[in-house]
Amino acid sequence: MDPLKNTPPAAGPARPLVEAARALAPLLRREADAAERDSRLTPETARSLLAAGMFRLGTPRRQGGLELPVTACLDVLAELGLACPSSAWVVTLSYGAQQIAASFGDQARCDLWGEGPDVPVCGVFSGAGATAEPVGGGLLVSGRWPWASGCHQAEWGVLGVPLARADGSGADPGIVLVRTGPLTIERTWDMAGMRGTGSDTLVADGVFVPYHRVRSFSDVVARDERGDEALYRVPPGSMTPTLPAPLLGAARAVLRMTLESVEGGKPMAMSLHRRLADSPSVQAALADAATLIDSASLHLTRSAEAVDAAAASPNAPTLLDRARVRMDVGHASTCLRQAVQLLLTVGGASGFSRTAAVQRYWRDLETAARHPALNPGLAREMYGRALVGDERPVSPMV
Repeated sequence: MDPLKNTPPAAGPARPLVEAARALAPLLRREADAAERDSRLTPETARSLLAAGMFRLGTPRRQGGLELPVTACLDVLAELGLACPSSAWVVTLSYGAQQIAASFGDQARCDLWGEGPDVPVCGVFSGAGATAEPVGGGLLVSGRWPWASGCHQAEWGVLGVPLARADGSGADPGIVLVRTGPLTIERTWDMAGMRGTGSDTLVADGVFVPYHRVRSFSDVVARDERGDEALYRVPPGSMTPTLPAPLLGAARAVLRMTLESVEGGKPMAMSLHRRLADSPSVQAALADAATLIDSASLHLTRSAEAVDAAAASPNAPTLLDRARVRMDVGHASTCLRQAVQLLLTVGGASGFSRTAAVQRYWRDLETAARHPALNPGLAREMYGRALVGDERPVSPMV
């Protein structure tokens, strides 16, 4: 039995991209060990993702891109995660960074996509020692930006910098769009999971950024009412339903591998059950794990549909609506972690062999689930406050 046959087929604009992701799966799986070893996607993986259109998901249609809504993106990213969570994560972060970059205006769009829509983008909001000194026509930007997932593939970076106030009283958070060509990459990414994302540190030393590629952070995180393109009216905090999609794919992969092992007749050690499949406790664990994965998928789909509907509406979503999105995302992440824990217990210690694919999916999921936007505790604070009408901010990314 294949549990993914119970997953609703992708429809609309996502279908050809899901099929493209499925066609990439053998290559992504084959390259995954090399990506893990080198702590970055292999050149073959990066080229294949680019050729398949995975780096035009968030590019505006006016620039030849797909401008894919959040709901459609979930299916594509989960399908990539089924084969390689690191590849899916790089594509996910590029989609989110493209969505922010497109909100900067026509001149910035021309800079990014003037030569074509297939442009990988990475993004880091918080820099270490970042500075932005005003000069004629723009800023000279310096600093270090760690955790830059996909920076080895990215042609552009969406980076956080301090912007000096006009009255000289201090600085406010800002965002700049920077070509990665003048930047250097410091190899700092050496993690237990998601190693293939190559989330190293970007370094800038006096890189010029014109003012049309500079925005205040408060403007970026607010709903943009200026254009008629729904995707670019979504605040970054409401783009978070895409982040657990690679984890959803990873959990589905672990479920598939576990069921293959169980149905293959694997015995249950230190028991009188001839096969794992004969054990009521194993049957219950599989049922619980499959339901947790389904629950995560349902919550993410609900939130993605709500985000897309709100983006197309003339009315901005309420704080309660936005907080529920964050709660759904945190809850989905927790469900996926719990599901994989159950499946690893069913599979036993053999799944932790360094040559077993299942343990890499587990490490990838557990590492990615610690991303700040997936923090279930913070999500509960946001949603709980919103439920009682407490509008005091917990995070700028709601």
